[in-house]
Amino acid sequence: MRQVYRSALWALPLAALWIAGGTAAQNTATPLEELGGLLYFDVNLSEPSGQACASCHDPETGFDDPDADLPVSEGVIPGRFGGRNSPISAYAMYAPILHFDEAEGLWIGGQFWDGRATGDVLGDPLADQALGPFLNPVEMNNPDKDHVIADIAISAYAGLFEQVWGANSLNNVKKAYDQVALSIAAFERTPLFGQFSSRYDAYLAACLANGGGMDDCAKGQGKAANKAMKRYFNQKERRGMALFMGENDNDGKLTAGEGAMCAACHVADWTAAADYALPVQVPEWAPAGMVPPVFTDFTFDNLGVPQNNEYPLPAAAPPDLGLGPIVGDPDENGKFKVMPVRNIGLSAPYAHNGLFKSLKDIVHFYNTRDVPGAGPGGADWPPAEYPATVNHDELGNLGLSGADEDALVEFMMTLDDGYKQMGRKPRSR
Repeated sequence: MRQVYRSALWALPLAALWIAGGTAAQNTATPLEELGGLLYFDVNLSEPSGQACASCHDPETGFDDPDADLPVSEGVIPGRFGGRNSPISAYAMYAPILHFDEAEGLWIGGQFWDGRATGDVLGDPLADQALGPFLNPVEMNNPDKDHVIADIAISAYAGLFEQVWGANSLNNVKKAYDQVALSIAAFERTPLFGQFSSRYDAYLAACLANGGGMDDCAKGQGKAANKAMKRYFNQKERRGMALFMGENDNDGKLTAGEGAMCAACHVADWTAAADYALPVQVPEWAPAGMVPPVFTDFTFDNLGVPQNNEYPLPAAAPPDLGLGPIVGDPDENGKFKVMPVRNIGLSAPYAHNGLFKSLKDIVHFYNTRDVPGAGPGGADWPPAEYPATVNHDELGNLGLSGADEDALVEFMMTLDDGYKQMGRKPRSR
């Protein structure tokens, strides 16, 4: 019997998709979104059966791979592994089409660590991304598009597919395959993927309700922010928030008023939903039409992450060049997407190659990469996988103490979705 993958969260009826903090309008899935959800969770769309999109992007782990023991994900064929850590699908809808921002002098947007799902094919980076895994021999291993569409044609939701895309739509394989990707993208734009249901969001809503300004609340500044923080954050988390937002000269000395430079790329900025070319989620508690901070600017950077030779990654693999080959510019070699920090506590391991097994590990790396003897076992950190373009200006010698690193970790874990005490004081740790 054909089966569809179900997590505990996905056991909810599709037609009444419930998301914490959503509006009544948000909580009703359209036929297109329902179809996308069925495709997303169907383990029968791999060869052999057993692998769904949700296998590596599970809602119960922030839409990341639930197996945190290996740096990369295993595909449907045992022993076949990808070359990069599975990125989080939550909040991916906020990434624009890959483009070069002339004012900033930076590439922005796209999907995957290297931005290769640009959005230029189907007009949506999420849809472009969904085109790939079905045919990837390391992931879902289908031999061709015909095989995927044939499996959908015998599924229990084949009728829904034709309801959404038209009678006999499954007869045109090329067009139907694109429609599969567009359906999944529509599902990935539902409230399930943009919940804004973390403890930070509970704090943010309380701060706004107390009369705080959007930017002050987002960054933890002002009387309204202080009042709300005392309600939702312990002292260590408040310290972590200040560090996260603060700038740093990266000279190894943490002076008064300096922080960890996290918000330089993981920006705590509000955006207007109207500024997005495609639909995005806005929580009910936010000011009208405004998207709370997603904590990324969707740019690309080379953090100097060392090569990961842990099984199943090959020790002799050439350096991963990231964005450079995608945009045809060697100056972009070694740069990878700045991912959202939301749900980061649920999504170990970290970095594009899964080198860091804990959030503390990668925070320590950010802080001490260029400090002699600060690496594993008291040794120097290994050299960067691609040294030529490493960012030496904003990280590597921040001067944070071990307690500061711990505080940053504590704050970032308040960004995990699923906070169940909206409006209540959290339990002490």
